[in-house]
Amino acid sequence: MLSERSVIKIDDAIPLHAAALVSCGVSTGWGSATVSAGTEPGDNVVVIGTGGVGMNALQGARSVGATYIVGVDPVEYKRDSAKIFGATHTAASAAEAVPLVADITAGVMADRVIVTAGVVHVDLIPLAMRLLRKGGTCVLIGITPYTQPAVPLVLQEMVLSAKQLKGMLYGGMNPRTSVPMLLAMYRAGALKLDELVTRPYRLEEINEAFADLRAGRNIRGLIDFGGV
Repeated sequence: MLSERSVIKIDDAIPLHAAALVSCGVSTGWGSATVSAGTEPGDNVVVIGTGGVGMNALQGARSVGATYIVGVDPVEYKRDSAKIFGATHTAASAAEAVPLVADITAGVMADRVIVTAGVVHVDLIPLAMRLLRKGGTCVLIGITPYTQPAVPLVLQEMVLSAKQLKGMLYGGMNPRTSVPMLLAMYRAGALKLDELVTRPYRLEEINEAFADLRAGRNIRGLIDFGGV
């Protein structure tokens, strides 16, 4: 049984794979850049983790007119794919991104940093804060393991540089409004959804799908219950 409060009506013309993508990862990523981080035209943005959520943070930052958009991911395939979704630059790690962002911003650093890694280890947070300019905002979307509760921060830097670190669920979006909006953008060609699906799988291939997910071989794997 499913509560009608958890159901959103979509147009019959929308492909089911597009609707499935938008229901969580796309909305979370898009919202993290446009709503949670508050990206504005001319901003410089860093997205740490360019998987199924981070790629859409890139799309969101691009849509509102960010100047430089840096996609950070250890997987070369994902870094290459990030350029399709809006990244102007890429880096293999947050540590590698620090000098890159300093160079392209003349030392000012990024206005927004969005952490969308699938697993966020606490040592990533100080690096994300280093990537921020004075008055910048860092949004945490990924989940930190419960075994790592403490996060090392330089509190004086946060105060004196007026930096913000905030967590956000679902990118700060309301699914009843975000899902129809994003699907309308998809139909208009303003949002890439088909390109997110690296590979479809049959239901009996679900273990392979999870293995590919863990190995970083997919941006998004799609389980087709009707067969491929």
